[in-house]
Amino acid sequence: MFAMVIRPSSGDALMPHRKPHLPTKICPVCQRPFAWRKKWARDWEHVIYCSARCRREKKGC
Repeated sequence: MFAMVIRPSSGDALMPHRKPHLPTKICPVCQRPFAWRKKWARDWEHVIYCSARCRREKKGC
């Protein structure tokens, strides 16, 4: 039938390098750090929330 391929569960096998040089921000809703994404390249200075969920649940706005 089908052969099952088992890969290591660590992310290191899929991405052999880390990206420590990417800028980060702290989300004001969940207080977690989030890193720069390519899709935010043009608007990084305007990005405030880490996700759509945090944007919907913004406090006091």
